[in-house]
This record gives sequence, C-alpha cells and structure tokens, in this order.
Amino acid sequence: MITEIFADYSGPDEGKEWFEIVNASDRPLDLKGLTIVHNRPDDSKEPKTHVIGDLTIAPGQYVVLGNAAPDLVPSYVSYGYGSDLGDMFNTDGGKLALKCGDDEIDSAVYDTVKAGHARELTAAQAPDYTLNDDLAQWCEGNDTSFEDGNFGTPGEDNDCVPVVAGLCNDAGTMREAALPAAGDLVITEVMPSPAKVSDTTGEWFEAKVMKDVDLNGVALDRAGDSSGADTVTSADCIHVVAGDTVVFAKSTDMVMNGGLPAAAIKGTFGFAMVAGSAASPGDVQILAGTTVIDAITWTKSGNGASLQLDPDLIDPGANDSESNFCAGTAAYGAGDLGTPGADNAQCVLLPPAGMCDDGGTIRPIVKPKAGELVITEFLANPANVTDGTTDAQKEWFEVTNTGAASFDLNELTAKNLTSTTVTTIASASCIKVAPGGFAVFARSADSTKNTMLPKVDVTINFSLVDTGNGLQVLDGTTVLDQVSWTSVTSGASLQLDPDKTNATDNDTAAVTPGVYCLSLTAYGDMTNKASPGAANAQCP
Repeated sequence: MITEIFADYSGPDEGKEWFEIVNASDRPLDLKGLTIVHNRPDDSKEPKTHVIGDLTIAPGQYVVLGNAAPDLVPSYVSYGYGSDLGDMFNTDGGKLALKCGDDEIDSAVYDTVKAGHARELTAAQAPDYTLNDDLAQWCEGNDTSFEDGNFGTPGEDNDCVPVVAGLCNDAGTMREAALPAAGDLVITEVMPSPAKVSDTTGEWFEAKVMKDVDLNGVALDRAGDSSGADTVTSADCIHVVAGDTVVFAKSTDMVMNGGLPAAAIKGTFGFAMVAGSAASPGDVQILAGTTVIDAITWTKSGNGASLQLDPDLIDPGANDSESNFCAGTAAYGAGDLGTPGADNAQCVLLPPAGMCDDGGTIRPIVKPKAGELVITEFLANPANVTDGTTDAQKEWFEVTNTGAASFDLNELTAKNLTSTTVTTIASASCIKVAPGGFAVFARSADSTKNTMLPKVDVTINFSLVDTGNGLQVLDGTTVLDQVSWTSVTSGASLQLDPDKTNATDNDTAAVTPGVYCLSLTAYGDMTNKASPGAANAQCP
C-alpha cells in the first residue's frame, strides 16, 4: 500500500520526486511486473505508467520509488522509474495506483501539495489500504528533514498525525477532545510588556488547570481588538491535569520569547497584548467555542514585570479584581520578572483573610446580617442577537441592601440551585454596598459582551438556567437569600416590586401582581429590558 508521496521538491523536481510503499503482509513480495499508474484524481488525463523491474520488498519494509534514473537515485530512494510517470502535480492533486494486470492492488490520491513537504499517511495507527483512501487521514510532513529544506520520512515510519476537528490522538487511539468548561482554567499571570525581548515575541500569559481537560480546540483571544481568536491545534491530545500550570506564548523559541519554560507552553497566539490604562484596559480570554472559560482585564502593568495573581486567590471570580494581582519579582530566562509555568509569589500588600482594602485603609470585612441582602432582579434568558456573544456572557442578577448600614460582598459565595459550581467573592478591595444600594453579579464584566451593563460588582462563573432553577447567596453555609423559578421570558428580567423587597416575598419568582413583573424599560444596548443596579418599577 502507498504510505507517503513527495510531489514537489524545494528546488528543481527532476530526480527528486518520490513515493513510498509498505509491505503489510507477513511474507516477502516480488514486485516485478507490477504497474504504477499516475493520473489526475478523476482520471481526466492520459495516464502515465511504469512496469517495475526486479524489486522485492520484505515483510514490514518500506520501499521508496523515485523519478530518477536507476543509476542516479538519491540515497533515500530504493528504485528509480525515471520520467515514465511524468511530473507529479503540484496543484489540483493527483493519484498513484499499483496494478497487477487489471487488478488494482492499491491507490492513493494526493492534494494540498507544499514545496519541500511530503504528504504522509497518518501515524496514529498502522497503515491500512482503506485508510489511505481518505484524504483526511493524510498530513503534511514537517518534523523530519531528509535533505536540507525538505521534509518527509522516506523508507521509515511516518511521523505526523492529521488534525481532525473535535478529535485527538491519545497514544495511538483517536478520541474526542475533552474541552474545558467555564472555570476549568483560571488565568493567573500575564506579561504584556517584556523588557529583555521584543513584545512581538516575548508576550505570554499563564493559566492554572482546575480540572483534567484537553486544550485541543481552546481559543485564545482579546475582547478589545478586531482580530480573530487563535485556536490551539494539535493532532495529539494536549492533555493537562488539575494542578498543572500552562503557558500561552507569542513564540515557542526560547531565545525569542525570553527563556520561557518550553514544557509549559501549550499554545501560541498572534494578537498584541497592551500595557493597559483606565481609558484602554488590557485584556485576555480563553474560550471553548463561544463559551468564555476565563477572562481578565487590567488597567496598569510594569515594563519587564508580569502581573501575577496572589496564589491564595486562584479563582475565576477573584482574578476579575485587579487588586488581587501584583508585579512579578523573580527573574526568569533572559531576566524579565515573573514565574511562567510555576507557582506565583505571595502578593505582600494584599489584606489578610477577613480584611479588605477600603480606599487605602485595611479594615475588617463587614458581612450582611440575615435579611439585609435581598435578590431583587435577574436576567436568565437574554434576547438572542447576532453579535457573536451568548447567553452565558449576558446573564446577571442584582442584590439590594435593605439594612441601615453598609455591608461588603467580600468572602460571600453565590451559586445556582442545580449546579455545584460556586463563585467565591475574593477581592483585596472592599466591595461595599450602601444602605438602599444595589450590586450586580454578572457573567461578564466586558460591556461589549454583557449588553452594556452600567456596572458590574461581581463576576460569576455559573449559568442562570432558564427553566427549573434558582439562585443562592451564602455566607459560608448560611443562605442569606434564595430565589427560585420555573420559567423565564427571553429579553426581559423578572424584577421584584420595591414594596416586596425582603428575603421572604422574593422566594418564588413568577409574574405575580404586586410581587414580580417583567421589566418594560430597555437598558444598555437596548436589546433587553431591565433596570440593573437601579430601583425597580412598581409592579401593577
């Protein structure tokens, strides 16, 4: 069977084109009299043929047949057929067939020819005469050079595996890639401005793996630019396990990227990171399809030093607070500061547990008392639009402080009633809610994706399911407030009547006169109706 085809040499093709066959039987095969036929895939041209002379192939042996004269074959070619088959086709593909009389022994179509690179049958499984009929099972030889500037494995086992969307090669077995879900990867460090190497090759960011997943198909992107996402692709499964720290970089070359640890780099990106300012924040995100796995933003960073998340705050909610990051201090590689692929150092200026930073003053966190925190509005089913965003990026809910004094949201948790995913509110800064004030918990803090919410106080990593679901906000194991619902309406929030703002009347959310009603006023980008972070209207 045919296992490899080299159709276009990096220089003149004469004497340099070749293809490879293998004896998959358990006995020697005499190939004398076998006819090679070369044509277009649809047999649209007059075929070129060559009848093999003396040639025997041992069991399991690869034999290379080339377009050189028999006495002028290169060292990697076993048999020369001269010019009998004509030139291989560099565009629109070709087909090689092996025939005994009128019986076709094997054939293979070649296409997507690139100069200097062989087309190889997949190395993910043993060669098979039906497998090589599928163009999707062929890949481009890139790893092994048999002559300067020319890649392939003439006479040897192939060394590439084709990339098949959704599948990856796990030690010889093709299986579905296990994509991460929201929160399975947490961004823990970014290097927007390296000093020892160029930004164009030295930028990187890092993520902590929270659950065993594959990175095949994961996309790396910025929300704040116009370029598309960069997808992590590999024929082999890029499997990572909980506790791993992975790096995504502009370059895999250790000289160019400032000495990043090669083993930690699991993907590359082409977009430019920015240092960040209040007017133009920096940002980076990891996606699986349209689902945001994790995202962070920053408004300032130093030259030659990373921004790294405090190791006690590795959480997809905690890394939304810029105050939980500090500058890297340990040198790596060429001398920039950061800990790529390794544990971050403690941020020495962060408040200790139970404390928060209130405008420069470190003070104890003030927890809400029972009945003071009330869920007053939620949007579980945002209206469908064609801007590329999803429900998961637009969902939110609102809480109100019904007490007489301010309280903090720090160290509280939130979850929906049908999932074990919990958001812990970890922030160095005090997230204060004044008496009568409101706070918004949203899936995304990016106004371009969250329907232009006027303000987001907390980002959550769980979904608000449309039917048969609910919400809880807790202090430890104590439920501060809970709301449940059976169904919701697309494009309009369910909001609690302001006269019913207590932790009892809001328990069951449904359109009920004088208790709950659908919002009627559009906000933000005007695609949905609600009053996030503001007083609700009276319900009729």
